[in-house]
Amino acid sequence: MSIAELSIKRPVSTIMLFVSLVVIGLIAAFRLPLEAFPEVSPPFIFVQMPYAGSTPEEVERTVLRPVEETLSTMAGIKRIDASANADGAQLFIQFSDWERDVAIAASEARERIDAIRDDLPDDLQRYLVLKFSTTDQPVLRVRLASDTDLTGSYDMIDREFKRRIERIPGVARVDISGAPAKEVEIAINQDRLTAHNLSLNDLTTRLQAINFSVSAGTITDGGQRLRVQPVGELTDLQQLRDLVIGDGGVRLSDIADVRLKQQRMPYGRRLDGRKAVGIDIFKERNANLVEVSRNALKEVEAIGKEPSLSDLQIKVIENQGDNVTSSLIELAEAGAIGLLLSIAVLYFFLRHWPSTLMVTLAIPICFIMTLGFMYFAGVTLNILSMMGLLLAIGMLVDNAVVVVESIYQERERMPNQPERASIIGTRNVAIALSAGTLCHCIVFVPNLFGERNFLSIYLSQIAITISVSLLASWLVAVSLIPMLSARMKTPPMVNNPDGIIPRMQKRYAGLLRWTLEHRGKSVMGILLIIAVSIVPMMLTKKNMFGGEDGGETNIFYQWKGSYSLAQMSDEVLKVEQFMDANRKRFHVEQIYSWYSEQGDAGTRIKFDMTKLDNDDTKALIE
Repeated sequence: MSIAELSIKRPVSTIMLFVSLVVIGLIAAFRLPLEAFPEVSPPFIFVQMPYAGSTPEEVERTVLRPVEETLSTMAGIKRIDASANADGAQLFIQFSDWERDVAIAASEARERIDAIRDDLPDDLQRYLVLKFSTTDQPVLRVRLASDTDLTGSYDMIDREFKRRIERIPGVARVDISGAPAKEVEIAINQDRLTAHNLSLNDLTTRLQAINFSVSAGTITDGGQRLRVQPVGELTDLQQLRDLVIGDGGVRLSDIADVRLKQQRMPYGRRLDGRKAVGIDIFKERNANLVEVSRNALKEVEAIGKEPSLSDLQIKVIENQGDNVTSSLIELAEAGAIGLLLSIAVLYFFLRHWPSTLMVTLAIPICFIMTLGFMYFAGVTLNILSMMGLLLAIGMLVDNAVVVVESIYQERERMPNQPERASIIGTRNVAIALSAGTLCHCIVFVPNLFGERNFLSIYLSQIAITISVSLLASWLVAVSLIPMLSARMKTPPMVNNPDGIIPRMQKRYAGLLRWTLEHRGKSVMGILLIIAVSIVPMMLTKKNMFGGEDGGETNIFYQWKGSYSLAQMSDEVLKVEQFMDANRKRFHVEQIYSWYSEQGDAGTRIKFDMTKLDNDDTKALIE
């Protein structure tokens, strides 16, 4: 018994099956996480070992070389890049297998470094093993500016912004830049140190020994168990100043000035010409990007309304949630237009509303079934998967149209046997439908099972959505369509020889007859069309994701020679002042700049796209 026969004989079961699939798909669709692009964790790990106050040669000999030797024995390594400088060592390890779990590789690297910890310098306090993921990007970038200098307001920003935002569900961490935390500085007077017969090593050992909090075990006495924990932690600066560090009651304040100061900031931030503080909000791996960004933005706006922060300007320079939402809305609008056009084209040829609606019913059903599969398969709803769904719109109705046409031809021969006509009509095209659907799916097999890289992972999102939606359309065409057709009236015959459809059929028949009679000319014409298309194809602009730039322009600086942080600030300021003086001319909304001692510097300019035109853009470039 074929699927069509089973669906016709068991109509209630067929309807309940599709209703169940649609309900499950709808529930899953609302739970689908929204992302800009699919998560990709490339097989890279980065090992960072800070070791300040040394020389590159010493760091290479005592830190870099032992770590590189122990990590080089890890399996599957394709490439290792290592470097050492006066501030520490770095290793970049690339593995050859994209299927490798990077989290496990990072854990193995930590275990190997811990195994040789005794071979490393004792004052190497901390090392970092980092892995990269495309989702490790801030979902919300907020910049704070004020008439007063905010670089010393770390405590306020930490209290008012960071702690409140970190309590939002789905927020992984909040980073503050431009307002360094405070640290204790001990400025030693060398003359006093020598006068008291002390050395720097003795002082360092003493300072490391006094600040501690450890567990010394438990004491059982009289049926009571007491936990012993010696505490030597310093709680204020005066305790540190009064610390006895040598014989004769010499205190730390006798040989050094102890004060609380801001950490050195090797970078700078400016927003519209004023020093700015950045707050970058990151989400958890499995959290919904749009929901996290929306809740975080709501909390930031609520904080900005506090009376104590009335002089603070809060500006959002990047909101991934809005970007994703606007992109998906644009794709959804394009899909809706495509759906309406599909309905119009179907009615133009079928000339029967019940048949048109029956065929069109395949589109939402297949869409919802595909969304349900995406949820259970762990595929997010992103720009690429949405693109796959839109590409499948035109193909979803193909199977249904072929089945409906075949069934109605049989019903013209057997007008009094609708069920038999539906079974025979579906059987006549079942093999062709199956072969065509499988051919469309097989095209994407290399993207799903071939070599893994960034491009194949991205294209697999399109492949999965198109393949699943086409298989769903095949199921609808061989089960639901025959069952509904068996219970519908046959469309009336149209015997108007002067109608547009008969005329199109006659012209197509004439064209087909000519091509069969002039096969050489037909082949030459096809080859000529292909040859003419090569030049436009080569000149076509290529952009992987398309779209506009969102009304923003980034200016990056390349320094010729060595520039200090102050010099870079002055050079960047010249560009800012020029753009600020031409705000009305170029319709500038926002100017944000950054620069660092590593030589990285840039200016991001945001325009009012409702007023900016091509002439303004050309004038700015010139």
